[in-house]
Amino acid sequence: MAGSNLKSGNGKELRRLFAMLASALGETTGSLVGKPILVRPGDVALLDGDALLGQLPKAFAVARGALDKNYAGKNLLVLFEAPDALAMAGMLMMTPDDVIQQRRAKGTLEGEDAEAFGELGNVLCSGMGNVLREHVANVDIRLQGTGVVKPGLDPDNLLGSGPLVAQQFTLKVGDYPDSIGWFVTDMATAEAWNKAPLESSSEPAAAVPAAPAAAKPPGASKGDEDGLADIPAAPVRGNLAAFVSAPEVVRTLRRCCRRVGLELRRHGKAEIPNPAAHKQEIVLLDVPPGEDRRFDWCKRLKEFGSGTKVVLLLHHPSRQRVTQAFLSRADAILGFPCDELQLAQKLTSLLGDAPVVTPSGTPG
Repeated sequence: MAGSNLKSGNGKELRRLFAMLASALGETTGSLVGKPILVRPGDVALLDGDALLGQLPKAFAVARGALDKNYAGKNLLVLFEAPDALAMAGMLMMTPDDVIQQRRAKGTLEGEDAEAFGELGNVLCSGMGNVLREHVANVDIRLQGTGVVKPGLDPDNLLGSGPLVAQQFTLKVGDYPDSIGWFVTDMATAEAWNKAPLESSSEPAAAVPAAPAAAKPPGASKGDEDGLADIPAAPVRGNLAAFVSAPEVVRTLRRCCRRVGLELRRHGKAEIPNPAAHKQEIVLLDVPPGEDRRFDWCKRLKEFGSGTKVVLLLHHPSRQRVTQAFLSRADAILGFPCDELQLAQKLTSLLGDAPVVTPSGTPG
């Protein structure tokens, strides 16, 4: 979907909440790094991940907060221009100013800077949680992970799929030049927080120069690099949370989810599943060699007793690894590479008699 700003006069409650989140962002991060951080909320836009990625002028660092309680499975993300994320990380570590300048110029969030940005994200989620608990019923937030998105690229699927609502803000970190950032959440969550539907205006949401879209293979249509057009889309009957390490798994998952009626949410490589966030969902854990801790993740998910179904996708399966998978109480165990239809059949059996789910997340 193309992005557009909220209709004038629409979204009053949501704008007020985002303004309070912006204030919390400035206060919590400024207190942590010991420098003034000023945040000014701007326009609210309705768009999707591709449209937002198309607006990015450079790489952005992302703090991905996981919501829980009434909003379990939903997310609130905060995007910062990479140079400012590096500046705040450097300030937190008391890095000399000249080194911060060098890292800002390079623009790569890695190593100790990435770790410090994760700590910043933890504190930021704590500050935003105070706002949400006070103004939204039965909700909390914790840091689920961090990552980087670039113009046209979201390699870890941090933005997820489906309609999004993005509140742009202007950020000033210490004496550095102003930059832009966004709060981002899904449409259903934003409308619940607004206590009313959100309506778009005819005004496009391109508030920053559009970046060129990522190159696509010759002959591929937009959004169909995985050949989804030839697969009839089944009615949605549930969610599949995929914790995937190998990129080659994702194409198979997208096609399977379209066949069986599952909404795919891909999580980053470093994310650990929170059992409370996956009630009544299917969780797929990709288990490459050297990632045996994922068997423990499966066991924790099953011990939580929330109706979660777990699929383990074993790379280079052996008798020992299959035994580990069995002892972790997985609902389905498959070796990878696997036949697409075989995986689709497994997922269908786990859905059982699950009802069709409407876009709002309620049974149809």
